[in-house]
Amino acid sequence: TAVAGVIGARADNGTGIYGIAPDADLLAVKACWHRRPGTSEAWCSSWTLAKAIDFAIVERVRVLNLSLSGPPDPLLRRLIVKAISEQSITVVAAVMERGDPALSFPANLSTVIAVMASDAQGRVRAGVGKHPTPLAAPGVEVLTTVPNGAYDFLSGSSFATAHVSGIVALLLEGNPQLLPREVRDLLVDSGRPVNGNDRETASLRHVDACAALRRVVRGAC
Repeated sequence: TAVAGVIGARADNGTGIYGIAPDADLLAVKACWHRRPGTSEAWCSSWTLAKAIDFAIVERVRVLNLSLSGPPDPLLRRLIVKAISEQSITVVAAVMERGDPALSFPANLSTVIAVMASDAQGRVRAGVGKHPTPLAAPGVEVLTTVPNGAYDFLSGSSFATAHVSGIVALLLEGNPQLLPREVRDLLVDSGRPVNGNDRETASLRHVDACAALRRVVRGAC
């Protein structure tokens, strides 16, 4: 619910927030579950995620938002590679911000757009690691939708990923012919440096929605 709100909360309905791409069609595929009632932490299995990604491929989605991370998985890798190379689906995934960097799959795949959270000042709170195409996006104290018609402030790379997926939807609306590689390069090339002088974040770019859109839509922003 929270991720969906960041991506596509309806505009001009007099209620709550605007999503990044409020006219986007969202396909929510349940692949995770809560181990304990009342907690926000969710768990997924290789099998349930594989079924969800396969369903998304069959339904011909244009953007696959994966606000999750975990250990490398050969079956999921094959499906993600197929989604990108054969179906031209742009895949956006969350960077693991704490713990073992090896658990930052699928964000660490070279063809996936990897996203980490930034705060209101544009500063990131985690190292870039070995992600080949790192992007930063708002992900600290993000106001978004939660169940039962409510709203809350939430933090994490999951919500930064949702911001980028929404921007990708806008780019594809402007130019439906963009390939995943072109979308990724466009976001990186039009991004701006993150705040701070940390050597580890020197290659990190903060996504700039207006700058990216201006490259594909005349008069955008």
